[in-house]
Amino acid sequence: MDKQFKLLLSQAYCIDTDSLIEFRRYPKDVFPSVWQKIESMIKSGNLISHLEVYKEINEGRDEIVDWCKSHRKIFKDLDDCQSIEIKNVQAKYDADAWARETSKTGPWADPWVIALALCEQAMIITQERNKPNKIPFIADLLGLKSLNLIDFFRTIGIKL
Repeated sequence: MDKQFKLLLSQAYCIDTDSLIEFRRYPKDVFPSVWQKIESMIKSGNLISHLEVYKEINEGRDEIVDWCKSHRKIFKDLDDCQSIEIKNVQAKYDADAWARETSKTGPWADPWVIALALCEQAMIITQERNKPNKIPFIADLLGLKSLNLIDFFRTIGIKL
């Protein structure tokens, strides 16, 4: 097995709320290869997310909510590494944007997804555009790579 392929097999991916919601566009009966690959990545520990993403998803009422509940193990809770990294993440946000987001009621998963990706050396999967105070922009400042869902599918070898 070549070195690059081994790296892809061991690469962790940290998925954001918007990408999980986007999975609704790929029903299991029409796109079984997507779901088989995702299930395989969950079993191997290569697909993770943060507990704050679970909280955001849980505000909805659809099949993705049910899927997340049945795959609860991918949602990682806060740990010591993330507690340290969140300060680095916060420093990359515009202070006003940070204050605005943290003053809202309800979960805000974005900075925690980035902190978890830093701790796990994971690529981030998000549908957000690369604009200031958005995941790809902040991740790039911290040396992390972000992929949208289609690029993620390409990277892991899913053919629709």
